[in-house]
Amino acid sequence: MTGSTRPGLQGKWRYVFDSLEALIPIYERGSSRISLFADRAMREEVATYAVEGSAGGLVLDLGSGPGTLSRVVSAAGGVPVLADASRRMLSAAAGFDRVQCVFESLPFRAGAFGAAVAGFSLRDARDLGDALAEIRRVMRPGGRFAFCDLGKPGSRAGAAVVGAYVLVVPPLVGLLTGGPRGLRFGSLFATYRLVLDNGSLAGLLSGYFATVGVTARQLGGSIVVRCTA
Repeated sequence: MTGSTRPGLQGKWRYVFDSLEALIPIYERGSSRISLFADRAMREEVATYAVEGSAGGLVLDLGSGPGTLSRVVSAAGGVPVLADASRRMLSAAAGFDRVQCVFESLPFRAGAFGAAVAGFSLRDARDLGDALAEIRRVMRPGGRFAFCDLGKPGSRAGAAVVGAYVLVVPPLVGLLTGGPRGLRFGSLFATYRLVLDNGSLAGLLSGYFATVGVTARQLGGSIVVRCTA
């Protein structure tokens, strides 16, 4: 694939990045409400799977934001290392080792981590293929990569139903949660239009990881993914 046909935000990356930074004061509350409060359970599944594979070692939290998933990883016995493109997001995650970087260029040696996680952030990669190649590079053979994220059903009808929810509900919840700034949650629909459907995502992941398991929730609009390197 070339140009805009490659999976990832591509030319929409800056728009989504700026929207996320604007949402920092209400990001956690708004995101939880948009997910119908299912986000906590999904993060716990991701953290448990990853920490079990890391044997209590370092766990790379990709697109960590303010450290929401890292706190769950830490509670499960792992040692999170936060990585995010936003310095402002990282500044809200005091108490952890933090590195400012993008998915597509991780400043770590090959095989540095026994586990990696991502909480509702992998969809925001500028180039998903390049991001997955980098994630696999910094993981040890046999390591675990797990993430939860926005999903997209493979059927046209299912994708339309979830898409309608993503179009209407996030900006409305954002407005009620944080006033006009909350309308920036509307950027989620731009992301949804670009994400791969759940089956295609599993196929792409299989090109980088030895095993891939995708569990769909909420009519396919949310997913928990478990991979081994």
